[in-house]
Amino acid sequence: MPDPISLLRRAKRKTLDQLRSWLDHSPPGASGPSGLARDWISYEDYCQQEGRWHLVYPSLSCDWKRSRTHNWGKQSFDFTKNLRSQIPETGVIEIPKGQVMDIQGYTFTSNNFFLPDLSYHRNRLEYANLPRQKYPIEPVTGTCLSLMTNASNNYCHFLLDSLPRLHLFEKAGFSLEQVDWILVHKPMSENAWNIFRQLGIDESKCIWSERQRGIQPDLLIATTHPGLQAHYPRWVVDFMQQRIRLKPSQPQRRLYIPRQTGTRKIANEAKLYPLLIEYGFELYNPDEEPNQPQVFHEAAIIVAPHGAALTNLVFCQPGTKVLELMSLGHLRPYFFALCQVSGLEHHYLVGPTTQPLPKNPGLCKFDFTVNLSLLRKALAYLVQ
Repeated sequence: MPDPISLLRRAKRKTLDQLRSWLDHSPPGASGPSGLARDWISYEDYCQQEGRWHLVYPSLSCDWKRSRTHNWGKQSFDFTKNLRSQIPETGVIEIPKGQVMDIQGYTFTSNNFFLPDLSYHRNRLEYANLPRQKYPIEPVTGTCLSLMTNASNNYCHFLLDSLPRLHLFEKAGFSLEQVDWILVHKPMSENAWNIFRQLGIDESKCIWSERQRGIQPDLLIATTHPGLQAHYPRWVVDFMQQRIRLKPSQPQRRLYIPRQTGTRKIANEAKLYPLLIEYGFELYNPDEEPNQPQVFHEAAIIVAPHGAALTNLVFCQPGTKVLELMSLGHLRPYFFALCQVSGLEHHYLVGPTTQPLPKNPGLCKFDFTVNLSLLRKALAYLVQ
């Protein structure tokens, strides 16, 4: 039975949740916390009760500058409006009998309190819409390090939100020899495997995350989210470039990265190719390349539609120019922020969707078109 303090805390949170719902004017999707997230606890409160906290980085100030990008289209966007001026302190938590659930990496205390600071729901709890009931949880003997994060099956989150947790673990003074198991999502491609295998992780210790399943080790060692959603601290860039083998090279390649599958494709992409070739670009398909970090490290200019392939910008050298082709229905600051902390030169061009946008587009999946004359102007500037 929960202790009286836990019951009081739960009642307080439910009251605050109800008050928030009355006053809420948040965008669609911001209806949380719901489901299992309604009973949550901050890492500070939890570590006063049971958990053990290891601080790695204090709160970091972020100086996001709207002027650090250039718009080549008729539709402009302020990428900084939803970016926060500070990234909270980051570190490692020891959680006796902690639980981790699903490929989303939902993490709970032994008495079933959700720990939002370990996910990208940190500082945005209103988006924490978790399942109503726990999935089957398997007991695991020993100590387990969790590298899990939300949407861990997505290359971007795997590379920037999951793997950098290893740096926090090591910088807190731990070593992989101290753990019996490592919970992580199974790499999703040959390229992802190549990156993963350079981190020194013993694959025989790995427990691969599964949908609608979870584990509960005797001791769970987990980290806070490395930053915030779409907010990447500089140390993430340094960690990835130091741990992944990159041959020294002078950036010269001009890359165009097509988006041939999935959603938010460029409807008139075939018409872009002659123009790109005219300006010396090679059509580069990352799906056919097992060593994407090296290719991006060699690039001087990258043009691509918004998508997970641009995660590899983390391997670019400072000064690389990036032109992000974006759908009017899906304007997100991920790669603007990554360019800024990496010292890259960000440009963008917004195109209209092929279907009318709904009133609340949310994660709009419509394809979009690119204006060829505007693209020509951008390319002429980038190559000069």
